[in-house]
Amino acid sequence: MSTSRKILPTKINLIMLRRQYRFARSLKRLLENKREVLLLYLRTYSSEYEKVFNEVAKSLSEVYSDYLNAVSIDGFETVKSIADSQKSSIEVKSELKYVFGVKIPVVKLDENSIPDKPITQMELSPYLSRSYDELQSSFKQLLALIELESTIRSLVAELRRTQRLINALDNYVIPSYLTSIKYIRLVLEDRMREEFLRLKMIRGILRRRVEQNEAK
Repeated sequence: MSTSRKILPTKINLIMLRRQYRFARSLKRLLENKREVLLLYLRTYSSEYEKVFNEVAKSLSEVYSDYLNAVSIDGFETVKSIADSQKSSIEVKSELKYVFGVKIPVVKLDENSIPDKPITQMELSPYLSRSYDELQSSFKQLLALIELESTIRSLVAELRRTQRLINALDNYVIPSYLTSIKYIRLVLEDRMREEFLRLKMIRGILRRRVEQNEAK
């Protein structure tokens, strides 16, 4: 009640508060709709993330298996010398996209930065060549997985912000408006009753005066 007493109990303030209350209710409905859409996006991206994660795990497992086979056939030093002759990094491009108004970082692989398959005069096992091809295709899947994880994290953060706004409207803003509206309405109703009683008393006094004058 202390919040409501800071507001002058006038009809203008009552009208203003009712408008603000209706706006808060509309805002809450919009936020609830946004929450439902965010949850829908989260379910979709989570399902896609699980699918890509399993694909990446399988692909990297095959890369590692072929790599071990290559090491066992060609020898560790041979494989290491080939690996040392290659660039130790690849290049990516970072961009932004928007999912339902949420900023999502996008990472794209610069395929030109991927080193060519090493050519050597030595006779190598097919495992090393195959592990190279598998790892090259895994890069795109890894970046897709990173993008999906970033998307999910950003959507979860936005969902939490949206839920906090809904909670604030539910627990503070809307109850505060209702309390203020109720307080002003009660004060105005008391004033109307007092005014009615005062008018009734004045009318009674005037009637008695009229009756006294007529009696004279």
